[in-house]
Amino acid sequence: MPSDASKEDRGTRPVAGPVIAHRTEYFMARALLFRLLLTLAVSALACLLVFAPAAAAPTTDTQRITITLISDHEHNGAAAWTDADGRLRTQSEVPLSQRDPDGKFKASLVYTRAAAEAPVDALFQSGGRFARCEITVDGERVADHTAHGSRPTSSCHSG
Repeated sequence: MPSDASKEDRGTRPVAGPVIAHRTEYFMARALLFRLLLTLAVSALACLLVFAPAAAAPTTDTQRITITLISDHEHNGAAAWTDADGRLRTQSEVPLSQRDPDGKFKASLVYTRAAAEAPVDALFQSGGRFARCEITVDGERVADHTAHGSRPTSSCHSG
């Protein structure tokens, strides 16, 4: 049987369980509030970065270059052309996916470059009996060439 002294000790001893639970809830609430505020701050910063106005475009003059390749076959040999930086680019097995009014297959390569006096070149080998290349600068045709025969090659040079 328990003594009277042990009954008194139980009544006067502090109970730690509810106090620790209260502190834990307090710190968890603060941690959640901190995470919420951090998330809001990062989101606001991201919105400012994403929706900030873009820098103004350079004021240098540019040219829109269009190189059009035309053939009587959809799948063709190779093509070579100068790119916006004046470097030679090549592609083998050139597919032409569009049709022109004459029923021939065609495809266009369009790019913009700084206005320059540098020439634009294109070379195209057809897989059929008809090859044509056209170069336009700002919508004005500056070069074209048509070739006929077995796997003909057309070449265009502007300038």
